[in-house]
Amino acid sequence: MIEVAVFSDIHANYEAFKACFEYCTTRGIDRYLMLGDYVSDCPEPEKTMELVYIIRDYFRSEFIKGNREEYLLDFRNRGETGWHDGSASGSLLYTYEHLTDRDLYFFETLPICTVWEEPGYPPITICHGTPDKAGGFMFKGARNTRRIINSLKTDVILHGHNHVQESYILKNRLSLNPGSIGVPWDHGGKAQFAVLKGDSQAWTGELIELEYDREAEIKSFSESGLAARAPAWAAMVMHTLRTGADLSQAVLLRASVLCKEERGEAVWPYIPEKYWAQALMEYRIDLQGRPI
Repeated sequence: MIEVAVFSDIHANYEAFKACFEYCTTRGIDRYLMLGDYVSDCPEPEKTMELVYIIRDYFRSEFIKGNREEYLLDFRNRGETGWHDGSASGSLLYTYEHLTDRDLYFFETLPICTVWEEPGYPPITICHGTPDKAGGFMFKGARNTRRIINSLKTDVILHGHNHVQESYILKNRLSLNPGSIGVPWDHGGKAQFAVLKGDSQAWTGELIELEYDREAEIKSFSESGLAARAPAWAAMVMHTLRTGADLSQAVLLRASVLCKEERGEAVWPYIPEKYWAQALMEYRIDLQGRPI
């Protein structure tokens, strides 16, 4: 029997990433399936990418492109225009400015879906969102999930993107979402990943929650300057790290509504900061991500 670590949605949370990697090395795991969204939202893309390359170069591993990598490549390809400091796109711009040409080339080489094979073990389909779209969603019970699983050529599919850790059997096939390492939802904000256990016949999945040094990661939002460049967005991410509750889409929607009510339109990313601040206050979150 072998064990394979499944990591997804790291989002540049280096402290969580390091803790999960160290857990796996202590357990003797030397195979990694990496499902995308390595960077953005948290402040340490450089350290995150250094560890990504260690896994790539020294372990048996497979990497998939996430939707955040697609965003970053699209920004480069359109001439680095359209993003600016502020809560709408400042976090993305910060991330882009802290990446290297090497990083962007690496992202460019990644597929959005592939079949991973270990000799002597059943093959596994891996993707970020869905096999045909990095930003797609697979939820248990959803119609498109049943369609995707019905069309699989393997008996296992691993996917991430929606930050919902779950594992279930459908049509005698295993669908597993390891959850998010970097911006985990629910479970008190513990980092989430999975370990696959395989023999020559089948794979089973173990869902893992892991505590890490959250205060060190949260402190880096201010020290790096990210909190100043994307104040409300950084606060929402820190709130999720503290609590496991994700209010980013709710705050974004409320800021857009407030902007439209006063200005007649709300066009992302041109939503003035005062609307973000008001929306954040209405959801009772301070600028350090603490509940008010």
